[in-house]
Amino acid sequence: MTRAWFIMVVAILSAPAAATADPPKKTLPLDGEVFEVSGRTAFLIPARADPHAAAKPWVWYAPTLPNLPGPEERWMFERFRAAGVAVAGIDARESYGSPAGNKVFDTLYAAMTARGYSEKPVLLGRSRGGLMTLSWAAANPDKVGGFAGIYPVCDIASYPGVERAAGAFGLKPDELKAKLKDFNPVDRLEGLAKAKVPLFAIHGDVDKVVPLEANSGRVKERYAALGGTMTLVVPPQQGHTMWPGFFRCPELVEFVVASAGIGVALDSPQDYQVVQRNEKNVCTLRVRGKLGESARKADTLEYRVGTEGKPGEWRKLDAGVKDGRFEAAVEVDAGGWYRLEVRAAAGGKPVAQAGVEHVGVGEVFVIAGQSNSANHGAEKQATRTGRVAAFDGTGWQPANDPQPGASGTGGSFLPPLGDAVAVKFGVPVGFVACGVGATSVREWLPKGATFPVPPTLEGHVRKLADGTWESKGDLYASFVDRMKQLGPRGFRAVLWHQGESDANQKDPTRTLPGKLYRGYLERLIRDSRKDAGWDAPWFVAEASYHGPGDESSPDIRVAQASLWKDGVALEGPDTDALKGEFRDSDGKGVHFSGPGLREHAARWAEKVGPWLERRAAGKDR
Repeated sequence: MTRAWFIMVVAILSAPAAATADPPKKTLPLDGEVFEVSGRTAFLIPARADPHAAAKPWVWYAPTLPNLPGPEERWMFERFRAAGVAVAGIDARESYGSPAGNKVFDTLYAAMTARGYSEKPVLLGRSRGGLMTLSWAAANPDKVGGFAGIYPVCDIASYPGVERAAGAFGLKPDELKAKLKDFNPVDRLEGLAKAKVPLFAIHGDVDKVVPLEANSGRVKERYAALGGTMTLVVPPQQGHTMWPGFFRCPELVEFVVASAGIGVALDSPQDYQVVQRNEKNVCTLRVRGKLGESARKADTLEYRVGTEGKPGEWRKLDAGVKDGRFEAAVEVDAGGWYRLEVRAAAGGKPVAQAGVEHVGVGEVFVIAGQSNSANHGAEKQATRTGRVAAFDGTGWQPANDPQPGASGTGGSFLPPLGDAVAVKFGVPVGFVACGVGATSVREWLPKGATFPVPPTLEGHVRKLADGTWESKGDLYASFVDRMKQLGPRGFRAVLWHQGESDANQKDPTRTLPGKLYRGYLERLIRDSRKDAGWDAPWFVAEASYHGPGDESSPDIRVAQASLWKDGVALEGPDTDALKGEFRDSDGKGVHFSGPGLREHAARWAEKVGPWLERRAAGKDR
């Protein structure tokens, strides 16, 4: 090596690195990667891969515009990811399913398959994303595992209209109109039908922007005539809106997971689910799922439960399998978070595997009442232990405010309460929040329960012909349904915090006498126990505070305390005692401040903690 050559090499290695372009920026509903493909912004939300799969399943979302996918997609993306299905997309701009847009899609397909992702993704189009995804699918039927749409546009003439779309196709409006059948997804379904690609859509029946009949309805009709299979869910009286049911559709999630090529899909337990431990400090965990095509020939199912660094041993899962679905019960010790894994084997060789990252066995509580049981506090709280989760009736998630399933968008006392219980007892904690702001106990009664005088707000009650009033029963039905979902002894207790909307009302005729309050709340407790199928314990707080100068109602407080004294309920905290800095609006409000929420949690822990200790010791059963 000559000295001159050596100096040249050193100079090259020592030179500052060439400036590189900043990576594209994009906010995603979940953690993922934002990258560039052929000058366009793309994203990938990865999922834990099946170690036995030949390729990684993925769902292809559109439109990937600067603000999409948005927070509305988070719920279903979480379920895709939990099932082992990654989510990806690329910004094809306002291409409306044009050949130019399809070429952009081609680049993402090449990039994803080069990364080891499946050659047959499921395409998911929201609104005009339907034109993009269904158009590409029609041009590439051999590269599609399925198509799903959320009120998808399928007909260019319907939306955005030939005049507006023509530019994306490089044509004049009259030229595009003459060639519409060559480009329109609704007219290009034959190849997909021959390839037996399944289709799915959820589409409202009063959609004026993207009419059902001209889009999903016409696709279903034509696809059926071609021998294809399409599932169409039509929510009544829903338009082109952000109605949560469009984005939290279990049927859509099931379709995507089934069409993506998953070997084993787990329905239960869910990620972050907490199951109530029993008197033996264990739980019976329901393991339920479905076998995909790659696992249908399996002759054995196995499972293991472990923690970080200790995955546990594989054991036989005694599950009955029918039409590819399986269900079994396994016993798991209190604790967590656990990782539960299930695998299918054929001839002693694993062929498919799935897992749930966060499964807990611990304490579960149902929370009900009015605003101070819900998300109306001044400062959002978050779990510091990371071992507190919440269930909204469809799924589990970390219990960071606002709590799913309850009214309000602010803070609650649940994260700090959950942390306190988790630390004291060493187990995860689950909450099922049902509280609704400004509600009277009268509004929580079963449908048809009558009373002489209505509450101040009449949204959940109605007047009868004889002048009396009755509960509509909607709050009660939702409340009891949550209990039933958890099952008999599927939660430890109900924590009830309510009374403000029955005490000292501005219209004195709407104030509920303590005797009636006691009777109505006792009926709610007894009827809900009966309908839930077991004698669930209840804690009842003393709550009647409105603000300085109206700090309590002795009549309501006596009624609440009488339930403890008579053994109908257990003693909750006295929250009327939380004043001044513990209330919002500089101490003038009815809701709790940040310090007030944490103190509220501490007072609930003081009541619930000793009772839990006695239960664990075999007492108070």
